[in-house]
Amino acid sequence: CIEVGLLQDSGNKSKTGDIAYNVFGKWCVVFALKDKDNHVSGLYFRSTLNDKEAKHFYLKDRSGLYPHYPKPETKKLILTEAIIDAATLLQVPEITAEYSVLACYGTNGLTDEHLKAIKGLKELEEVIFFFDGDQAGAAAVNKYGKALSELLPKIKITAVQTPDGEDINSLAQGHEAEILVHLVN
Repeated sequence: CIEVGLLQDSGNKSKTGDIAYNVFGKWCVVFALKDKDNHVSGLYFRSTLNDKEAKHFYLKDRSGLYPHYPKPETKKLILTEAIIDAATLLQVPEITAEYSVLACYGTNGLTDEHLKAIKGLKELEEVIFFFDGDQAGAAAVNKYGKALSELLPKIKITAVQTPDGEDINSLAQGHEAEILVHLVN
C-alpha cells in the first residue's frame, strides 16, 4: 500500500512510536483503471463528502483507462468527460449494445494513452463526444475533435448536444434512461 501510494506518511508518530499513515482516497468511491491486457493498472478516487467541491484523486503515475481499453472490433466509441459519466452510460443496455464507452479524465484529460488506444481501433467508424453542457465541455470537444480529426482523418467525429448546465448523470437522475439513448442517436 505504501509503494503504490494508498498509505502516505502523515509526518507524525503513532502511539507505539512507529510512522503514522494517512489513507489515500479516504471517503471516496474507487474505480479501477485497466491496461491493454485488462489488468488493473491504476485507481481513480472520487470524494463522497462534498458535492460542491467533489475532489478527484489518482494514484501517482496514473495509467490505465476506464472502464478498459476498447475492444478491437469497436465501430462506434463514445468518449465521456468523466469516469462517473462512463459508469452511468454502461448501465444503459441500448448504449452498450451498439457503442463502446471510454472515459476521459476531465476536460483536459484525453491522454496519450487514450489516443494510442483509439488509434489502434482498426474497425472504428465514429467517435462521439458526450461531454458536459457547459463552456468547458464545449471547448474540450472542439479542441479534441480537431485533434482526433487530424489523427484519424477517415473517422467520423461527432458530439452529443448536451443541454446547457447538464451532464450525463444529471440527465440520468432527472429523466428516464431513454434520454441518453435519444441524445446519442
